[in-house]
Amino acid sequence: MQIKTINLHFTLFLHMKKLYVVFALMLALSACKKAAIDRTAYFAQIGIDSNKIRAYLIANNIPIKKVGDTVGVYYQVLDSGNVASLYTQSTLVTLGASAKILGAKDTLTKPSIFHPSYTLGSVIRGWQVGIPLIKKNGRIRLFVPSRYAYGMYDHQNPFIPANSCLDFDITLYNVTN
Repeated sequence: MQIKTINLHFTLFLHMKKLYVVFALMLALSACKKAAIDRTAYFAQIGIDSNKIRAYLIANNIPIKKVGDTVGVYYQVLDSGNVASLYTQSTLVTLGASAKILGAKDTLTKPSIFHPSYTLGSVIRGWQVGIPLIKKNGRIRLFVPSRYAYGMYDHQNPFIPANSCLDFDITLYNVTN
């Protein structure tokens, strides 16, 4: 009786193991398919964002300057600043900024009398590549594609819809290393 019980448990164990392997395989295959779809959507969004930003800059007679060849962040230096600055990911930047969705009339955020400080490595990627283009006391306008802002996710407070290209006006008050 005891041997039959052990055999029964062993047989159940083997069936459970087979089911586990099948389940794991199904999960892995479904994740691969989703990753392929996400990757396709990501690359399609790069083209959409690039066309949207370039069309906006041309329509508004804003000189086109692009950060690097592959980044997709465009900028307009409004004041280059007057104090040479060295930037790293741990550089503390104190700034004032206004933001709006590209082409919108209303701003999402407005500069205030309070100027927050951020570690450069902790802000959105568009700021990480754009802020080092100016010196302390400088001002820059950044046109940031969605992948260098909040990507394919909605952002709360203020609400920014997924895949939004953003237009920032940033004044750099201080740089601390």
